[in-house]
Amino acid sequence: MRHMRIQRILSALLVLGGCGLSAAGGETPAARDGALQVDTAASRAYIKVGSTTRLGHPHGVVGQLSAGSVTLGGSGELEFDMRSFVADRPEARNYVGLTGSVSASDAQKTTGTMQGKDVLNVAKFPIARYVFRSATPLDGQSAGAPGNYRLDGDFTLHGVARPLPLTATVEKTDTLGVLRMRCGFAILQSQYGMKPYSAVGGLVGVEDKLEIWGDLIVRQAAPAAASAPAPSRSR
Repeated sequence: MRHMRIQRILSALLVLGGCGLSAAGGETPAARDGALQVDTAASRAYIKVGSTTRLGHPHGVVGQLSAGSVTLGGSGELEFDMRSFVADRPEARNYVGLTGSVSASDAQKTTGTMQGKDVLNVAKFPIARYVFRSATPLDGQSAGAPGNYRLDGDFTLHGVARPLPLTATVEKTDTLGVLRMRCGFAILQSQYGMKPYSAVGGLVGVEDKLEIWGDLIVRQAAPAAASAPAPSRSR
């Protein structure tokens, strides 16, 4: 009888362990490992494009992600929908620090040029990716906790992949299990096989340098659903 009681206790402990419970407040493995899913509807990427001439003007660009997962303290992948990027919406200009407005027709023209085959060529390269192999806490925080992280990975744009180390800041939000993850960096278009736009004999043109910001909302990944037990056979 004693042996049977011990077996029942061990079985109960195994069941609790399989449910992801722990002695430290019932954390799931996803919470401990920092596994997060990007809320693509609420996340944005912003780009500031400088002008090389007085006839032109700088542009603010905004676009969306199509997918993304992040493990703070581990690895992750962010996928950007390049077809969603549009120029000079008020939201984008304000975010990148530009004043003044741009007419809807001029913004539409700039977007068409930017998405066209001479610049981003979104018909051929509809997706850009940032794949990182590690996300290292920089402030002594535990993996998954708010703070600064160093990301080491590769950014693929316009079919060209290059190493891109980043520092990302993770902040709490007012919603439990939801974090805000932000970072900023700069690249050169020419490093990714693109030629900075120029027209009217060089009287209008943009800088090679692009300043880019990611402003992401990430949520704790839901634990995998347990398999339903097989129905018992009637005797």
